[in-house]
Amino acid sequence: MRLAMDFKRSRGDAHGGAANRRAATRVEEPRGKEHPESRGRRFGAFQCLVVLVALGGIAAAEVDWRLKHGVIWYSRARDDTVRQQAAQRYGVGITGKGDGEDADRVAIKTLNPGFRWYVYNSGTDNYVTSRQGTAEHDLLQSLAASTGTDVEEAYLHYWDDTRVVLEGETLLVRGWGGGTAANGAEARLPVYYRNLSRRAVNFSTPRALRLHREVMVHLAFDTPFAGSNLYPEGIFLDNATAQFFNFGNILSGGRVREAPGHPVVGSREHGQWHWSHNLGPFLSALKDTLDAATAWAADGRRKELMINVANIWDDDYVRRDVAHVLFMEFQYNPVRNFGIDLVDEAYRRNSLAEAAGIATFHSAMMARNVQNRQGEYSFGEAMLGNLAFYLIARTPRTLFYEMGTNAPNVAAWDTLTWRGCIDVASAQLGTPTGAPYTLLSGADPMGNAYAVKARRYERGLVVLRNRGDWNQGIEAETAVAVKLPAPLVPVDPNGKIGLAVQEIRLRNGQGAILLGDPGRP
Repeated sequence: MRLAMDFKRSRGDAHGGAANRRAATRVEEPRGKEHPESRGRRFGAFQCLVVLVALGGIAAAEVDWRLKHGVIWYSRARDDTVRQQAAQRYGVGITGKGDGEDADRVAIKTLNPGFRWYVYNSGTDNYVTSRQGTAEHDLLQSLAASTGTDVEEAYLHYWDDTRVVLEGETLLVRGWGGGTAANGAEARLPVYYRNLSRRAVNFSTPRALRLHREVMVHLAFDTPFAGSNLYPEGIFLDNATAQFFNFGNILSGGRVREAPGHPVVGSREHGQWHWSHNLGPFLSALKDTLDAATAWAADGRRKELMINVANIWDDDYVRRDVAHVLFMEFQYNPVRNFGIDLVDEAYRRNSLAEAAGIATFHSAMMARNVQNRQGEYSFGEAMLGNLAFYLIARTPRTLFYEMGTNAPNVAAWDTLTWRGCIDVASAQLGTPTGAPYTLLSGADPMGNAYAVKARRYERGLVVLRNRGDWNQGIEAETAVAVKLPAPLVPVDPNGKIGLAVQEIRLRNGQGAILLGDPGRP
């Protein structure tokens, strides 16, 4: 959710151009409305496959278990080497469109024709005033005017006069209907910034849903990357969780005009409406539109929707069929994201999505220490821990990115996003032979409850001790001895292969990759 929230502010939206009516005329109702119960039946029909995945019962020949990697690309590459590395390593990228970096996007697709670019859109808000550009808002106004629709139907508004704190400043936003606003524009619900440049959008009426869908499709797919005939393959919506965020701290007022009963923004009632009757149905409709892209896209190719679910998981992402890819920002770093059972839960989520044909995308931060506690991992050790989490919890479609940076122009881009341990895992581990399991559990020398999770591969074993709780540290004193099921060879962050050992020591928040025959479960 915070991955690219400043993308438009810092770089502007150069998607540009006047409204192109082709998007509006070719994307109306691609395959008809699907009744919610139909989605439920489709979801339920996949449950047996979940069991097969969980038991490791899908034969390797039937699925592609190769490691799959994605990249975040929000600047121009430093040189051709970086572009070549990206084309070789990654199959998916999150990026912008219509700026100087289009040359990079074209170069990577040329080097790797199967590469899929997903282009950024904020999702739940638009810039309405900005020196960097207001592409969504401008096109929304144009489309609304052409259909005789009041553009305010496409925005959320405060019902009553509201005092809200944004970026430390107390603001008055006049309410529309129950307050003193003279028109809807004055009452639009602001998010993120005290300058009121970003306003939350409304999807909850058929007209509003259609307008936003057409705007997003137009900006993403109506034109190719500059200087080429290559088009993006998907849309990335940065703010798309089942909760509504970044509306500030409400001091008074705060009731939302569009939600029945005018609940206060951020309340339980507003949250239920926002997901179940506003954003959730829109995401499902947008996904349906992209599913039919071969019939309307300029390049005649399929298109996909990726949504950033930040730190928020809800099984409804799968039940509602809201995306082709769920971007799990910040969720799976074994130091930052505590919980003895988090690995099991991540595997459950991945399996649930896998069974419905939805990919998950692990993009963990590089958290290396715990605030106010001693102990720190090196950058390489943090990357190894992230990789171990991915290897234990993944299903065949799961993507992975070491999110040390989203800017390929930084001098250390290569070492911030990739290490030799990834190459070794890809080349030597083979296919998982079962689901994750608990190898060891107990209390460490500092009294912390812990569980060491493991997963067997054809030619190795991956183990991880996720940090157990919010108040646990990663001190050296937290280390415990872990006896291995067979003599195995450890791999260090840079891919160096050591000597066979029968036992390793794991601190809180630490993982390991080991090669060899791990034996039967």
